[in-house]
Amino acid sequence: MFRALLSPILLTVLILQQPSASPLPQNQSPSSVEAGRSDQAPMHVDASVTPPVLIHSVDPEFSRAERKNKFKGTVQVYCWVEESGVPSHVRLVQGVRKDLDEKALAAVSEYRFKPATKDGKPVKVDLYIDVDFNIY
Repeated sequence: MFRALLSPILLTVLILQQPSASPLPQNQSPSSVEAGRSDQAPMHVDASVTPPVLIHSVDPEFSRAERKNKFKGTVQVYCWVEESGVPSHVRLVQGVRKDLDEKALAAVSEYRFKPATKDGKPVKVDLYIDVDFNIY
């Protein structure tokens, strides 16, 4: 298993529900990868919306150089969690290094969630996810 190979690495994922606007300019359109997805605005997690629950995560890959240098940093990612529990509109909010930023975005894109719900029905929500890289 990948985790066993990277035993000196601690990866934590913190999911933050922040009822703030998207980190992207209003005029920025979704990428072609997301063209098939609904662009209806997501809901924010609040008292009437239960948050999604992470049920499958993927660890980003680390290079030997990153392990050797014992790199530490946090990448903040914004995404929508669709009614199916699949992340979409995955965007970088705050990065640490281009290579690690890309690895964090790729990993979050593979996450799976039990969907958020409102009145017992699945709904699309937005999330901020902190991916912490700590190599000991």
